[in-house]
Amino acid sequence: MTKRSPTARPYVDRVPRVPVGPLAPMVLEECSQWLAARGYSPGSAAGILNLLGRLSLWMREVGAGVDDIGEDLLARFVAAERSRDFVCVTLKSCMGTMRRFLAAAGYLAVAKADAGPVTPAQAAVTAWCSWMGDQRGLTKKTIAACCHYAAGLLDVVTAADGNLDWDLLDASVVNTYITERGRPYSVVTRARIVDAVRCLLRWGLGTGLLDRDLTGGILKPAGSRLALPRGVSARQVADLLGACDPTTAIGARDRAVVTLLVRLGLRAGEAARLSLDDIDWNAGQIKICGKGREHTLPIPADVGEALTAWLRLRPPALDRAVFVRMNAPRRMMTPSAISGIIARLSGLAGIDPIYAHRLRHTAAMDILAAGGTLTEAKELLGHVYTATTMAYAKVDLASLRELVVPFGQVPR
Repeated sequence: MTKRSPTARPYVDRVPRVPVGPLAPMVLEECSQWLAARGYSPGSAAGILNLLGRLSLWMREVGAGVDDIGEDLLARFVAAERSRDFVCVTLKSCMGTMRRFLAAAGYLAVAKADAGPVTPAQAAVTAWCSWMGDQRGLTKKTIAACCHYAAGLLDVVTAADGNLDWDLLDASVVNTYITERGRPYSVVTRARIVDAVRCLLRWGLGTGLLDRDLTGGILKPAGSRLALPRGVSARQVADLLGACDPTTAIGARDRAVVTLLVRLGLRAGEAARLSLDDIDWNAGQIKICGKGREHTLPIPADVGEALTAWLRLRPPALDRAVFVRMNAPRRMMTPSAISGIIARLSGLAGIDPIYAHRLRHTAAMDILAAGGTLTEAKELLGHVYTATTMAYAKVDLASLRELVVPFGQVPR
């Protein structure tokens, strides 16, 4: 008897080349179109369609129909696949995508987790989040960060019956929580934890849950000397641009990202959220949306050329984001992916790691180095408060030299 090869098809019965079962051919064709619309390569799509075809064959064997598709049926299918001597690799790599297709097409109902009864602590967090959004105008990302860092303080004041006893809070309890919560984090994150706790206590005082202001007794985290904003040199910017291959789509995209960040001083999140509708080519302007605010900037010539070169090669995507993923599903890039582009290019260029925010610092410092004012830098960066932009005055060496008093003279 011939021994079966480990690389042979892991089925006792050969899978028919012509798909069979309740999912053939309509559901399989619908899946093929769904994958093509999201930019999946023919090779990746073939693996997903192969797994869906095996599901269809298995459903015919067990007598299941399209209406029977559910989490239980998929769990049984996965168990049957894993029970084979040689498990096909597509089961692990393609199961998630196949599940997303079935849910998007309406064949698989997404099970909603039973939230259960809302506890007093959860209700308080919900009310606090609404207050931060309505009264303070904080963005969803900032609100989520505050909850992540400070919501645990409510567990400290939760009594045995589940209700919140705000009288348990005092300065020592708050400081103990801040110390324990910030132990594994850096100095910067510890400062954010203090700010989040202060925000929670202000909400409690404003809503009458607290009868005294505890913010004055919160200890500040141990900090270090405030560092100056760090930019990158013109040579390093040239190295980043030189690491991009403008003849390829990914190279043109990366070149546009670098040019946009270093010339207009965008944050990574602002570049990620940039939409095709935000660019007014006729007026030569671009609308920047970040931190709940909007401001409009002119498009410099080099930025316009870099954007045009990228948009000519930009593949079809699921949304109208300017910068999209090159791998399927093609959609808007995340802020971390934008910053990751700069870090990857710095590695290719053979220089120290650089991230997106240093290019934002570079844009502001270039304005001051060229003789611009802090007001111009503030308008470019979209700062609300001038005090925020004042940090760049510390690196304006040309202006600082004029303020230096020669040795031996009395300042006037």
